[in-house]
Amino acid sequence: MKTGVGSTTAFALLLYLLGGGTAAMAQATDGTAPSSGTATGSATQLPAVKVSSQRDQTVTGTADGYVPVSATTATKTDTPLIETPQSVSVVTRDQMTDQNAQTVTEALRYTASVVSEIRGASAAGAPYLMSRGFYLEQFLDGARMPSDVSFGYAIPSFDPYGLERIDVLHGPSSVLYGQANPGGVANLVSKQPTTTPVHEVFFTTGSHNRVEGGFDLGGALTPDGSLSYRLTGTANQNDSQVDDARQKHVYIAPAITWKPDANTTLTLLAKYQRDPDVGYYNFVPAVGSLFDTPNGKISTHTNLGDPNFDSHSRTQASVGYEFEHRFDDVWTVRQNLRYTYVRDEFSNVFANGFADATDTTLNRYSFFNDESAKFFTVDNQAQAKFSTGPVSHTALFGFDYQRVLYRERVGLGAAPQLDPFAPVYPGVTMPNAFSDDNIRMKQFGVYAQDQLAWNKWRFLVGVREDWASADDNNPLTSSYTSQSERAFTWRAGLVYLFDNGLAPYASFAKSFDPQAGVLADGSAAKPTTAEQYEVGIKYQPRGYNSFITASAFDLRERNVLTSDPEHPGFSTQAGQVRARGFELEGHASLSDSLNVTASYTYLNNVTTDSNDSATTLDGGSTPLEGKQVWGIPRNIASAWVDYTLHGGSLRGLGFGGGIRYLGSSYDESNTIRVPSVTLVDAAIHYDTGRHWLLSLNGTNLFNRQYVASCFSASTCTYGDGVEVLATARYRW
Repeated sequence: MKTGVGSTTAFALLLYLLGGGTAAMAQATDGTAPSSGTATGSATQLPAVKVSSQRDQTVTGTADGYVPVSATTATKTDTPLIETPQSVSVVTRDQMTDQNAQTVTEALRYTASVVSEIRGASAAGAPYLMSRGFYLEQFLDGARMPSDVSFGYAIPSFDPYGLERIDVLHGPSSVLYGQANPGGVANLVSKQPTTTPVHEVFFTTGSHNRVEGGFDLGGALTPDGSLSYRLTGTANQNDSQVDDARQKHVYIAPAITWKPDANTTLTLLAKYQRDPDVGYYNFVPAVGSLFDTPNGKISTHTNLGDPNFDSHSRTQASVGYEFEHRFDDVWTVRQNLRYTYVRDEFSNVFANGFADATDTTLNRYSFFNDESAKFFTVDNQAQAKFSTGPVSHTALFGFDYQRVLYRERVGLGAAPQLDPFAPVYPGVTMPNAFSDDNIRMKQFGVYAQDQLAWNKWRFLVGVREDWASADDNNPLTSSYTSQSERAFTWRAGLVYLFDNGLAPYASFAKSFDPQAGVLADGSAAKPTTAEQYEVGIKYQPRGYNSFITASAFDLRERNVLTSDPEHPGFSTQAGQVRARGFELEGHASLSDSLNVTASYTYLNNVTTDSNDSATTLDGGSTPLEGKQVWGIPRNIASAWVDYTLHGGSLRGLGFGGGIRYLGSSYDESNTIRVPSVTLVDAAIHYDTGRHWLLSLNGTNLFNRQYVASCFSASTCTYGDGVEVLATARYRW
């Protein structure tokens, strides 16, 4: 709940850059087909052997290198992405490994439209994800997690080493997933049990005294492969770029699959992660970070909280199963069940702007926030594949249920001022609690979807009805509120598949999200609703392992709460936010040699209707209506290339490099402009061919000191500085 065609050679070069490779380029330029590579001679001919590091394909989707092929996140069926009439981004396991992503937010750095580190160096403490300017919901294997901002700091962020991929469905997703923010869904897909043996251990060290180790084990438990397992674990501890701020966590994820016959699969999945030290979370004022004070700028290493008081720990666990049974060529049923628990304890001293015009002393306040969230979700599906004349159908019927128990105790108090240029940390007293919310939420949804195929046309239509209720009991404020809502959502899309791999599409989708609030007439606030129009084109050239998506969209969220001018102290649902933009994203792979991913996003997010105002840099006030949404750049671009040598004396040696451009953004009042920044990442890796894989990764190599975003004049956050990590992996 919310508070043309050119020369053949040029075309071949383009395909090469997108991952078509040297063999394909030769075929395009001289008309000859590449050799199959089969050896012949007078002796008995040996069969061709393909050596590959690719993992088993799973029901959750497939990928070849950096290139996604299909993903169930967008349709809950195994539909090729080129036939999906909505923009979907996929970060594969290979990409995460090459870039050595340490968190989910880092793994999404090169994804179109996603601002994964809006809180910069504080992203560990508050891992908010944004897509198309709205919050991006986190799901784990298709089950919703407490990722909405309504859950404060109890936002799980499971270690990406335990993930096979991350799927991002951009835009409204309520038809399949119920109540959700309009930014979309980031589905974290777990590593699955495999009958192919997997054995890996690794060790990482580097910047900020980082020490990390982990393992990934898997294989068959029975000779016939009916039982298989996966066991993944990591542990790490490190300092951060901020003095006296540390991070530490332990992660373990067991999984087992039972496949008694070819038509039945049951997979049990569990995850546990304990973060006794989550990491730094604080703000710097705009004057002192973006603008100089008489003493210059505040160092990115200065801790503006209190190391003797600040504490942030988190425990998160998840257990569940995925069941599938295929009755015949028509009917398949599935049930996915998940229970997720998050316990977050946070106490902190926050900076709150300078106390006077001399800009030498910071105001501060003490704060604590203790939270627990328990999520139970179950999704039941029945899929039917059949034909009516020349039209093929993949019909999906389902009903899901989720129940949430959430508690949040909050306290706020005074804290001594601080000189950020010569910090001295006096004692801070734990404040008293002023709020203790005990919230229960339930949602039941029924949905139906049909995917129709006729010749080269693909049509999708889906509908859903939801019933949601919630109550909030707060004994500290002697208040109790309850509300219930019903919502109908739908989506439709059309794709045409050309023979050359082009697939233009158009779609419409709606979503809803309940919000807390009471209007002047005593009625409960209705859910926000969102609708998105999207058109685009996808390109998957025949014979080339590459995939490109270009899309344009108009996304509007309505019924947003804003001040009621006729009834002071109350809200009205006249608020509206509009996001218009364009996305371009491409992935390409050439076997194990060349991998490329690149993206560009133009995004115009504006508050089109609001009665609220924001505080300006000079302390004045300005209406929010017509203002650009804070922290969201209009232009974002990125590109990453990884190349590995597979011949000669340097066989096994590889290099990677990336550039990330974050355009300028504004604070809420649009009177503070946060400058753009260009960041450079790089990697060197070497596969010895005898079990060992060594890598060296660096992010923000030139140590650009920058501000990631500003919400107001007193709440800006610095971005991450340079980080270099060395990793040794042993595989057998």
